[in-house]
Parts: sequence; C-alpha cells; structure tokens
Amino acid sequence: MRLKKSLGQHFLKDKGVIKRIVDAGGIGPEDRVVEIGPGGGALTEEILKRNPLELYLVEIDPDWAEYLKNRFGDRVKVFNADATTFDFSSLGENLKFFGNLPYNVSTRIIRNLLDHRKVMKRGVFMVQDEVADRLTATSGKEYGYLPALLQNFFRIKKLFKVPPKAFVPPPKVMSAVFEMEPTGFNMEEGELLAFENFLKKAFSMRRKKLKKNLGIKKFPPPFSGLEEKRAEEISPKTFFELFRALYLNKGGL
Repeated sequence: MRLKKSLGQHFLKDKGVIKRIVDAGGIGPEDRVVEIGPGGGALTEEILKRNPLELYLVEIDPDWAEYLKNRFGDRVKVFNADATTFDFSSLGENLKFFGNLPYNVSTRIIRNLLDHRKVMKRGVFMVQDEVADRLTATSGKEYGYLPALLQNFFRIKKLFKVPPKAFVPPPKVMSAVFEMEPTGFNMEEGELLAFENFLKKAFSMRRKKLKKNLGIKKFPPPFSGLEEKRAEEISPKTFFELFRALYLNKGGL
C-alpha cells in the first residue's frame, strides 16, 4: 500500500530502533497499551511480542486500519480515528502509550493526551528531533508555551535520536524518541484552559517583557520583579505559581 504525504507518514523499518522504543515502555502482561499511528504495524508486531493484556491501535488512515485488522486479527482492537481528538479515556485506565507520531500533527496529539492524563501511565513517542528539544526545554529560544504547560503535568525526557535511514521513506530531518510520565499534578478543565491562554499571552511576543505581554505592570509578592523578565526566562513551575496567584487575586483571568 502507498504512503500518504498528506498524513505525514514515514514508517519505521529499523528493528533495532523498534526494539529500543518498546523496551523503553517496559510492557508487562498486565498492561493495556495504546499505539498511535501504527501504519503498517512494525511497532505493533514488537509490542505484541511482550503479550500485553490489551493492545489498542488508533489509525486515521482507513486503508491502513483495515490492513491492521486483517494482519493482526483479534490480537488487537483497531480504531479508525483521529488521535488529535480521540477520547482515550474510553479505553480504560493506566494506559501505556506508544507511537511514531505523524510529524505534521505530533504536538496536537500530545496536547490531546494532556486532556487524558488521568488514564495515562506512561508514553514513549517518536517525533522530529527539534520537537523533542522543544518539549523538553525549560528556557531559551526552544522553550515555548506548550512545554511550559506540559511540564507541570508530565515528566518529559528525551531518550535517543533516530536517523532518517531508519524510515521508509526517509524524512529530511533527524527524529528522536522521548518519554512522558504524568506527575499526578492536576487542575480543573476551566482552570487548565485559563492557564493555557495565560501562557500563550506570555509567549505571544517573545522579545517583549512579561509586563507587556500580560498587560500587568507589577506582579504581587513573591513574584515582584518577574514582570521585567521575558517568558523564556521563567520555569514551568514558576509560571503556574504566578498564574495561580494572579488567577486567585482577580477571581479568574
């Protein structure tokens, strides 16, 4: 079957890399596993060798979804669905996630996983190397609103790089595998959306100071002076603490 450029499909072929990815997830016979974007099933095959309790495949391409059903039969449950909007909570709890994420929507999938963090035990994903660098950044030019948001909810660690030759067809960029594990930190949906919007405002003009981007001349103690800094200088934890102080002070931003 043909790969589809519109879906950002680059299938992993290097068996050594495939084994390293699955090893990083530590799958046991009691685990319920979700694979996002399985495509032709190279990663799926390796996951099945670990005999998980359940393996759910979420594949947006109807042709590949049908192929996966035929190839693996009742050993998997296939969902022909969009992982950027899929309700992963419908699959149960304590889920382990894997995926060679389509490059064009990888951050949207990861953002959707934030909304389903309560059912996530661990995730091991492959993305563009520069995306992995952004997700794990805590300061500087690669650091933005998404890592500032995600790192309050997940421990995110870059594991290893993957060269273009490991894929069919080979992408034009280096890839990387990273892991993310929920910290247990939580907040209500309304507050989460307000926090996300707060971070987007903070990073809206990267060279401007926070007092300009947020429209607040003076921050309350103990954050006095931070208004003179740029967003890329503020850690994820400090951003949340600042948001909470301003949010509670104003009864909602």
